[in-house]
Amino acid sequence: MNLAIQSITVLAAGYICYHFLIRSASLRSSFEKKWGVERIKIYWIYFWRYLGVFLYGVIPVALIIFQGLDFHRFGLSQKAGMPTLWWTAGLSIVVLVMNFFATRSPDNLTQYPQIRVEKWSRALVVGSAFTWTAYLLAYEFLFRGFLLFSCVEEMGIWTAIAVNTALYALVHVPKGIKEAIGAVPLGVLLCWLTLQTGTIWIAFLVHVVMALSNEWFSIYYTGRRAVG
Repeated sequence: MNLAIQSITVLAAGYICYHFLIRSASLRSSFEKKWGVERIKIYWIYFWRYLGVFLYGVIPVALIIFQGLDFHRFGLSQKAGMPTLWWTAGLSIVVLVMNFFATRSPDNLTQYPQIRVEKWSRALVVGSAFTWTAYLLAYEFLFRGFLLFSCVEEMGIWTAIAVNTALYALVHVPKGIKEAIGAVPLGVLLCWLTLQTGTIWIAFLVHVVMALSNEWFSIYYTGRRAVG
């Protein structure tokens, strides 16, 4: 099986498994019995994110190791030249400004923050940020790393970008048509930048800024309180 088919299979199987498990009423019920009604609001979301780390990160990494492939081949290069830094900083500023205004919309606030507790302790803010970051590292490695670079080898640059962006938009459909449509230009840009720099770090860092600023602005706009 060539690498492009492997990567698409991992994404498809992982996505189906992920959404089957996070929508499992019996699994959530077992979590609730163990942790209680309040803590389940936190630990259930943490479960989502760590499940994503396993399905989107650990499995592709295991496949790469098993086949004796070089991780640099899939965008895990340590190089971070000035173009990488400038693009990361510039896109992060744009994302912050956009999220400052966009996150106050009712559509956004019905979904975010994902952890629906009223009081956010410092430990919860840090824990949520950590789990978001871990999830997004796995997510970006699968999309802009394993999937993108393996498809480029088999299909060429623009077909690979088209396939990547189409799949990226499709996985956003459950979050609403606006997010799915918005994923198209963002997906094309992040794929292009990843291929230009040879690393996933711009895509990863910008995605982290997007997720965390969305969460923090949403906490503010929903009137949730930070406590010590």
